[in-house]
Amino acid sequence: MSSQPPEPAPAAHGSDRELRADARRNRERVLRTAQQLFATEGLGVSLDEIARRAGVGPGTVHRHFPAKEALYLAVAIDSLEQLVAEAEALAATEDPAALFTLLSRMMASGAENAAVKSALVAAEFDLRTAAPDVAVDLTRHVADLLKRAHAADAVRHDLTVDEVMALVAGAFAAIRHANAETSRKRSAHIAQLILDGLRPQPGN
Repeated sequence: MSSQPPEPAPAAHGSDRELRADARRNRERVLRTAQQLFATEGLGVSLDEIARRAGVGPGTVHRHFPAKEALYLAVAIDSLEQLVAEAEALAATEDPAALFTLLSRMMASGAENAAVKSALVAAEFDLRTAAPDVAVDLTRHVADLLKRAHAADAVRHDLTVDEVMALVAGAFAAIRHANAETSRKRSAHIAQLILDGLRPQPGN
């Protein structure tokens, strides 16, 4: 029998603060473990194995994520929330090239979570519908950092935020096409090639 203390039923997205501190920590541990295992071992890893690797009881995982699809969605949303937090930290700096730092991280996150996102698409889940506020926040931060980069002549002046977001999505497709999802070095190289195209060009 698991020695884990009983936990309340999982709260809806956006209300995690209502969970007890220990339950919240367990949930975060499961999410981090699942993200790593999905990226390195694929989506076939079982919920029980995720629980074992996370150091929690199987019941803990099943209470928070009764189905694998719920865990996929939570991992994807958590990834977006981490990117928003990074964007907020970058916005607090005065670095004119902070846009490139954020986009590089977004592309790396997309590569790491490619299998999860593919599974969500197959299950007809739309992240923009499931977590609209998070998606809007991330796009807003990208727009703000793009404006700063424009002012510092650190990026092409004909570049729009819609084009930036499209290129990030294109980077995911390019990384998948090159079978580079599991190679940080190769996926980072592809991302860098795309980012280099955003920098000011001679004559611009």
